[in-house]
Amino acid sequence: MRTFMTALLAGVAMAFAGQAGAQETLVFATTNPEQHPLNQGFLIPWAEKVNADSGGAVTIELRHGPTIANHTNFYDRVIDDVVQIGWGLTVQNPGKFGPTLVATLPFVVDTAEQGSVAVCRMSEKGAFQPALGDIVPLLWVEFPQASLHMNGSPATKLEDIAGKKIITTTPASAAIVAAYGGAPLSLGIAEMYEGLQRGTADGTIINFTAFPGFRLNEVTTNHYVTPLGGAAGVVFMAKEKWDSLSPEAQAVLMKHSGCEASRAFGKFVDEWEAGAMKAVESGGNHTVTQATAEDVAAVREKMLPAIEAGFAERAPGGAELIKMFKEELAAAKSN
Repeated sequence: MRTFMTALLAGVAMAFAGQAGAQETLVFATTNPEQHPLNQGFLIPWAEKVNADSGGAVTIELRHGPTIANHTNFYDRVIDDVVQIGWGLTVQNPGKFGPTLVATLPFVVDTAEQGSVAVCRMSEKGAFQPALGDIVPLLWVEFPQASLHMNGSPATKLEDIAGKKIITTTPASAAIVAAYGGAPLSLGIAEMYEGLQRGTADGTIINFTAFPGFRLNEVTTNHYVTPLGGAAGVVFMAKEKWDSLSPEAQAVLMKHSGCEASRAFGKFVDEWEAGAMKAVESGGNHTVTQATAEDVAAVREKMLPAIEAGFAERAPGGAELIKMFKEELAAAKSN
């Protein structure tokens, strides 16, 4: 009898061990403080939905702040399995994500929702391969078109850039600054506040979503709203780690991923951008000037051909990527 009970207990223990082994904990590094609008408005609720639907097959464990992963090393941290889910802007690692920089083109994207769907569909159709062959994108998002922001100097037209030092984050915005007589500066998002505060830079080209999290309203005064290019962001896993997940874990992650989930991500970013711009306008000591349709058309005619030619030259298959991006933008706008 004792032998039978010992065997039975051993079998039960093995069964529980098998169930425990089927559960997977994935550390998701958001890179921003927990209270950041991106976390509170989208990434935390997204992770909570996955956890609620997973039935124990997978648990996403959120880690906030730049300690475990930051805006520049997020890809390496995922590939090295320090974290299992990463988030970042692809412009921060152009060597890895070069083909996705098609999403930084100015004058072609109307909304973040539209751009998010377009980039996601390009990804699903293999447009970014083989460059992204070692990752599995879960969510894509297109950040809104950047505007010009100055600290103590006028910003009512692009000609106001002349003679000024302007922080840029994309080749397209750097080309625009140079064409209008300014000096492009390369500073990361986390360095912008100090650069503007100390006078290292006179202004920056970035969208309004950056303002709440990095307090850029404190170091800017004048704003010229015109479409100077966006940027793609991605939530992703290493393909090796993805392949090791159970079918149940993969299924629940994919239920909350893909192009419709990316559409929702883009819609959230559009609302965030509008709210952030309104907060700046109503905050006092800020002047916001909206570019006219005629102004935008003139700058587009002057700058877009050269910017597209530069991307086509730098990126393998760049001309085809531009063509596909515009096609997917048109499709996303209608559906």
